[in-house]
Amino acid sequence: MKIDIPCLDVRMVDREELQANDYNPNTVPRDKMLLLKQSILDNGFCFPIVTIWSEDDEKYIIVDGFHRFTICQPEWLNIKKVPIVVLKHDLSQRMTATVQFNKARGVHAVDKDADIVKALLEQGKKEEEIANSLGLDLDTVLRYKQMTGILALFEGVNYSHSWGIKEGEDAQ
Repeated sequence: MKIDIPCLDVRMVDREELQANDYNPNTVPRDKMLLLKQSILDNGFCFPIVTIWSEDDEKYIIVDGFHRFTICQPEWLNIKKVPIVVLKHDLSQRMTATVQFNKARGVHAVDKDADIVKALLEQGKKEEEIANSLGLDLDTVLRYKQMTGILALFEGVNYSHSWGIKEGEDAQ
């Protein structure tokens, strides 16, 4: 069986040459877009945008990677040249590929996030650093610390009293 490897033929094109498709049902919340931005800043642009060439539009139509394309816009990272791969698909193949790419990403395992937070803390990373680099809020970092059940992770943490004892006649 012959398997094509389009990722070996990455092209750099002007982002103005790309156009979104009109059928992708996938959406990404703003917090995940911020994480995508941070990922590109930290790791570089690791995954090219998957496209096809449209003779009718004289543009590359995005099959997968619309959110990476969005991050390239001036209001985000302002990346003028973007990496793409070009498939030779008709419309039905493109639509199928978009859904396959979306669904094949799988489901993110929260328990594994907790393990990663634990490991990063054990390596000396600060909670704020972890929250920023993983796209988490500080409450989530704390919750993950609790999930891992590691007492040492809570050393030096100041706790507030959730309630107090009232003495005297007014006490009930």
